Amino acid sequence: MKENAGIEEFLRNEVSAITGQPIDSIDDSTVLVGPGRVVDSADLVMLLIAAEEFARDTLGATFDWTSDSAMSEARSVLRNVGSLSKHLAELPRD
Repeated sequence: MKENAGIEEFLRNEVSAITGQPIDSIDDSTVLVGPGRVVDSADLVMLLIAAEEFARDTLGATFDWTSDSAMSEARSVLRNVGSLSKHLAELPRD
């Protein structure tokens, strides 16, 4: 299993738990920000906190989604489950 697949599976599980949607309905193209998004602002924050903990505890990386640079990239990084998964997989390891 590719590392990215494990990250995507984690994110799919989190989105499912947060939204109550069946995990089978969530894939890499599931929208997180913008039109058609599946999470509201509060849910997105919960997802990002979970992703930050996952990055630290599982990947040995730092995902600082609160920084100015992270927020300036938010539209591309948080566009969908796949883009967030890719971003997490590409984080430098601590």
